[in-house]
Amino acid sequence: MELQYNITQQDYIDFNLNYYANNAVIQRGILMTRIATAVIVVLGGTALMYWVKGLSVWSVLVYLMLAAVCFFGTPWYIKRKVVKNTERILRNARNKQLCGLKTLTLREDSFELAGENEDTTYQYEAVQRTASDDKHYYIFVDEFSAIIVPFSAFSDQTQKQEFYDRITVNIKDEALKC
Repeated sequence: MELQYNITQQDYIDFNLNYYANNAVIQRGILMTRIATAVIVVLGGTALMYWVKGLSVWSVLVYLMLAAVCFFGTPWYIKRKVVKNTERILRNARNKQLCGLKTLTLREDSFELAGENEDTTYQYEAVQRTASDDKHYYIFVDEFSAIIVPFSAFSDQTQKQEFYDRITVNIKDEALKC
C-alpha cells in the first residue's frame, strides 16, 4: 500500500495539541501548576495585604477571584503557547522538510516514509503506540515523535482500516492502540 499526502503546519499543530491533551505527565504537571499558582496568589496576596495593613474581606475576595482566573486560565494559556511554539519551530529553516508532500509505503515487514530530505524505513516492531484525533493517525516510533497520517490520505474506509491493522499488528497492549 502506498499513500501520498501533504503535511501542513496545521497537521503539526494538531499533533502537538493531541500530545498535550493526552499525555498524563503533561496533564499532571499542568494541574500542579494550576494549583500552585492559585495557592501562591491567595496566600501571597493575603500576606501582602496583611503586611501593608490593607487586609479586608474585599481584598481577600479580589485575590480569590485572581486565583480563580489563574487556575482556569492556565490550560488556555498553555494551549496557546503550544500552538505558538509549534509555529515558531516550523518557521525555522532547518525544519522546512517537516511539512510538504509525503509518501508512506507499507511493505511486508516494514514501512517507508519519504519526503523532502527524508527517506526513513521502519520495521513494524518499531511502532510503540498509535493515537488519533478526528483528522489524523499518529504513529509513534518513539516516545515523543510520531508519523502523522491525515485521514485524507485514504481513498475509503476499507483502506483506512487496512492501514490501521497493518500498522498496529505488533502492538499487543490494546490500550496503546488508538
